[in-house]
Amino acid sequence: MRIITDAKAFTGAASVAALGMFDGVHIGHQALIRRAVALAGELGAQSVVCTFDRHPLSVIAPARAPKPLMSLEENLARFEALGADWALVTPFTPAYGATAPEDFLRALVRELRARAIVAGENYTFGDRGRGDAALLRAMAGALGYRAEIVPPVMDGDVMCSSTRIRALLAAGETEHAARLLALQQNPATASPQS
Repeated sequence: MRIITDAKAFTGAASVAALGMFDGVHIGHQALIRRAVALAGELGAQSVVCTFDRHPLSVIAPARAPKPLMSLEENLARFEALGADWALVTPFTPAYGATAPEDFLRALVRELRARAIVAGENYTFGDRGRGDAALLRAMAGALGYRAEIVPPVMDGDVMCSSTRIRALLAAGETEHAARLLALQQNPATASPQS
């Protein structure tokens, strides 16, 4: 897996971009990355997992920034284990955070030559988190990419998320949290929604 810090450094002919903070690559993140890797194979493209060098809140509102579940190095090792061809680790700055979500998507498609973009239902991006799954779908036709929104992976009747894992850890439920963070070897394939 190649690691880059600027999308302009991507040299592939085409990509499938997986979007997320990926703060600890839990079972929900794993389903999303696996879908992007599989879709890249179907489209003859390369998979690019797009994340940040730090949690955006550590820049925007440091007092509210959550403690990382895993280090960046651990997350990158997981991306590679899940089959990603590339990892785009963008340095998060206030200026980058102020990017309009439409401009973020235009740049992503242009620089990564994205033929598809894969994200979770609750993923937000761009200035004040105004970009979401609906915008990803809405701009797909005009920008020429396929939008794939991966449904949440459930932990019983609760969505698996980094927030859920932090709550489990705070409650002392370390074994439960560890199960949600475990790298799944033979997962059930999440069914995509376009």
